[in-house]
Amino acid sequence: MIAKLATKKHEDEINIFFETHLNKNNEAITCEEFFCPFGVKAAIKRKQVIIILDDDKKIVAATRFYPRKRDGVVSVYQFAIDEQNRGENFLKKMLFVTGYKNFEVLCPLNSKFNNYYEKTGWILKTENKKYNYWNLSLS
Repeated sequence: MIAKLATKKHEDEINIFFETHLNKNNEAITCEEFFCPFGVKAAIKRKQVIIILDDDKKIVAATRFYPRKRDGVVSVYQFAIDEQNRGENFLKKMLFVTGYKNFEVLCPLNSKFNNYYEKTGWILKTENKKYNYWNLSLS
């Protein structure tokens, strides 16, 4: 398995991957933009998509991220990992490839997905009326 920056040639496959692995009814989805193929295209162009390819060069994980200028923290905008490869720390492997160290995600308060962040080493930074804000620092 190899984690790497996505290129334009991966665009269609990434869109299909997200479409297949992200359910619009998932309680952790915070924004309809997750399903916009133009958002993926723009993120690839900005070099803000990391993928993991298996030995057959098939995408098994992908994430979109956005480095914020105001504080240097990287917002993890969207990610998915196929079911057969969950539990392999693929999100952390993809984030490491970005070259950044500090990451943040937001997750709806009542989402069961908060358990994922807690058990994979993210720290709950704060919350508001709608979201938990989780932080991760990579060394």
